[in-house]
Amino acid sequence: MAEISTGAQLATFINVFPTKPRDQQRLVDLIVKAHEELIRHRPGYISGNVHRSTDGYQVVDYTQWDRREDFEAMVRDPAVAPHFAPIGELTQGRQCAYDVVYSHVAEGGTTHE
Repeated sequence: MAEISTGAQLATFINVFPTKPRDQQRLVDLIVKAHEELIRHRPGYISGNVHRSTDGYQVVDYTQWDRREDFEAMVRDPAVAPHFAPIGELTQGRQCAYDVVYSHVAEGGTTHE
């Protein structure tokens, strides 16, 4: 499960992928497949979450790693390219590293699964 707090010492990457509504589900499927078959098995991986916009025009991939270097090593690994190539055929994502600067959970808040 993703940990979102200002005190967490981890690396967060948010990738935003523009898409067309007709391609959105295919893009989601490819990103989830990459997580299931490869990314989640990499050293330093903590969590991954894939979100799709309700208008069909974006997919967001939110991942957390122990260290930025763990993520960078995964991206540089030649074994990763075959998993990312089909994603690149549909869209060009924008990947950025982020620091959490604010996080709040409502008192008595619930988690929906």
